[in-house]
Amino acid sequence: MNTPYKKASALAVPRKFLALILVTLVFSIGLPAQPPPGSTPAQENILSGALIIPMDNVNQGNAGGTTFNLRAYGLANLFLQNNIPVKWAIKPGKSKDDVDFAANVTRIAGTAGSASGNLSFAGGPFIVAREFDTPALRNLITTFNGSGTPVTVYATDADVLVDIRYTMTHKPKIAIGPDGGNFGSGVHQSIFDAAGISNYTSDVGDIGNQGACFTLATQAHSTNPAFVSTYRQFVESRGNLLLQCASVGTFENNASGRFQASAPGYFLYSSNNPPNNEINSNAFVFPLGSMPFNQFLGLLADQDGAVTEYAYAAGAGPVNNNTVSVVNSAPNADKFVATASQIGGPVGGVVFEMGGHNYARNDDGGESDTDLAKLNGQRMLLNAVMVPAGTVCTAPPQSINGYKSVRRINIRQGGPPIARGDTLEWTIDYVNNSQANQFDFQVQDIIGELNFADDPTGFLTLVSGSNIVSFLSGGATASRNPAFDGVGNDSTSDLLDTGAFLPVGGRIQIKVQTIVKDNTPRPYVLLNQTKARSQTILPTDNTKSDAIDASNASIFTSNPPPAGSVIQVQNVAIIDPTAAPIAPTAASVSMEGHVRTSGGVGIRSATVTAVNAATGESRSVRTNSFGYFRIGDLQAGGFYLVTVQHKQYRFPAEPFVITLSEDATGLSFVGELPAGKVPVRSTVRTLR
Repeated sequence: MNTPYKKASALAVPRKFLALILVTLVFSIGLPAQPPPGSTPAQENILSGALIIPMDNVNQGNAGGTTFNLRAYGLANLFLQNNIPVKWAIKPGKSKDDVDFAANVTRIAGTAGSASGNLSFAGGPFIVAREFDTPALRNLITTFNGSGTPVTVYATDADVLVDIRYTMTHKPKIAIGPDGGNFGSGVHQSIFDAAGISNYTSDVGDIGNQGACFTLATQAHSTNPAFVSTYRQFVESRGNLLLQCASVGTFENNASGRFQASAPGYFLYSSNNPPNNEINSNAFVFPLGSMPFNQFLGLLADQDGAVTEYAYAAGAGPVNNNTVSVVNSAPNADKFVATASQIGGPVGGVVFEMGGHNYARNDDGGESDTDLAKLNGQRMLLNAVMVPAGTVCTAPPQSINGYKSVRRINIRQGGPPIARGDTLEWTIDYVNNSQANQFDFQVQDIIGELNFADDPTGFLTLVSGSNIVSFLSGGATASRNPAFDGVGNDSTSDLLDTGAFLPVGGRIQIKVQTIVKDNTPRPYVLLNQTKARSQTILPTDNTKSDAIDASNASIFTSNPPPAGSVIQVQNVAIIDPTAAPIAPTAASVSMEGHVRTSGGVGIRSATVTAVNAATGESRSVRTNSFGYFRIGDLQAGGFYLVTVQHKQYRFPAEPFVITLSEDATGLSFVGELPAGKVPVRSTVRTLR
C-alpha cells in the first residue's frame, strides 16, 4: 500500500462518523442463463473444506437411485437468504445424466449416499466455498434438517477443479400467479412447500409493482392475458419468468408476449377433451444436458394438461435465442416439452416454458410415470428458482472493516505534536464483519514509494523489525513477516507472514514504526494507508484502512486505539488515510504582553520576536506608544523562543521560553538603560 503525503497549511479535525469498508466477495457470474456459454469458463479450484450439496439420485436419494430429496433446493435457498453464496456446478457440453465432477469427501449431514470416499456428483450439485463454513452455517444445516427429511451435505477432503456455471448471490423471491383449470390449483405452491422454500407470494396477477423485488414469477395455468405486458416489462427488467401448461399459450401467443416465438407464436397440443393432437409419449430427448433447466437425472414424466407440448406455428420461428430443453423424439421431433430463452441479460431476463399441468400427481392420460420421473418435472421448476436474476434482490456486499491510527512514541520536551525526526507508531486493525472466513489474510503497507521531486524515496523511514502482531481475537491467527521492509509491491511489503486466518467476527491488530525524515517539508501532512487481501478478497481501493483516533475507542470492545493517537479528519462518504501533520499545521494562538522599564514606564518601538524552535519560523512586532505588543497566528502547541530588542534599552541575552498551548497574556519584559545614558524619549504614562 503506497504511503502518500500531501502539502497542507492546516489539518481540520471535525468528528465524523467512521465509514465502513465494503468488500465485494462474490457476484452472480454473467453467463448466458440457459444455452451453453459462448466460451467455456475456466474451472475453479474448490479448496479442501468446501461443502457440497449433492443433486443426484443416490447421494441425495437412495442406494437404487430411484428417488430424490427436493429439500436439497430448500437448503441451498436458505443459504442464499442468509447471504451465503452458492456455486452451481454444471459441466459444459455434457450429455444429460453425465457426471459433473468427482471429489474426495466426508459426509457431515444427512444419511443418503456414502459416508466418505471419492464420489461422483451429477445433476448440477451445489457448492459452498470453505470460507463460508462457519458455526452459523452449520446451525442453518442442523435447523433445516430438523424440520423435514435431512439433506445430505459433504465436505471436500482435498482440492478439486470444478466447472462452475454460476456463483449465486441472489435471494430468490417468487411471485406465483393464479392457477386453476380442470387439473387442480396450488400447483407450484405444493412443490415449493415440499422443497422447504417458503419465500413465495401467491396469486400475483399483476407484477407491475417493481418495488416487490421478485426474482422469479411463475404462471402454472393462466388464462388471463390482462397483465402479459407487465410481465414483459418484468422480464425486460431482468426478472425471470416460468410459464407452464395453459400459460404458454396465454403469454406466448399474445402480441405483448412473444418471449420465445415470433408471430403467430406456438401451436399447442393438449390432453383436454377433445384432445388436440395429443402426443402421449415418454420418448423425450434432451438436446443440451448442460442447460440449468435440465439438471436432473433420469426420465421426465409425460404429464397431462391444457398444454402438454407445443411447436412453432406456421410462419413462426425462434426469438431471443430460444433453446430447446426437452423435445419429443421422431416422428414428433418438432414438438417441444420445455424451452428457455433470454431477453436482455447477461444475468436474468430468462423465460422458461414447459408443458404439463402438475408434476406432483399422477396424470389422467392412462400412463404410468415413475415417482422419479414426476420428481424430475418438479426439479425443473426448482432449477428455474436457482437461476440468477438481475433484479435488485441481491445479497449485500460482504465487508471487512479496516481501521488505522498513528501516534508519536519518542519523548521530547515541548515542540509540536509531530516534527522532523519523530518516531511514529501506526496501529492497523482489521475486523471481519462479513459472512466468510478469510484464509491467507494479508495486509500490505508500502512506505515511501511515491515519486516526489523533493525526495523520490518519500519522507518516512521504516524502523527495521518494528512490525508486530499486537492483538488477536475471535479465533484469528497471524504472525509478523520478518522480511517486511515496506519497499516495492511484493511480498516484502506484507506486514504478516503467510497463512494468517481472519474468521468471521475475528480481529487482527498490527503495529509498525517509521521515522519522519529530516528533509520533510514544512508544513506537510504525511498520509498512510494499508490494503488487505485474502484468498477471496482482492487488494483494491475498497480494502483500505480508514483513519481513526483514540477518541473512536467505542468501535472496539477491547484494546482500543492507543491513547495519544493523532486526531483524524473523518468523512462518512470516503475512506480516509491516516494523517500525521508535520508542524506547522495551524496558527491559531497568540501571545501578548508589556515591554517596560524597571520603573514601570512602557517602552515604545521595541521589537519583540517569537521563533518556533521546531520549525525556525519567526514573527516580529513593535510595541505601541505605551509599550504593549501582540503577536498572533502562532502555532498551537508550538515551542517558542521570545527575544526583545531596542536601540536604547538592553534586555537579557537569553531568550524567554514558552510553549503555547493556548493564548498567552500578561507577559512582561523589562529593559535597562546602559550606565550614564538618558532615554531620548519616553512615554508619560506610568503603569499602576
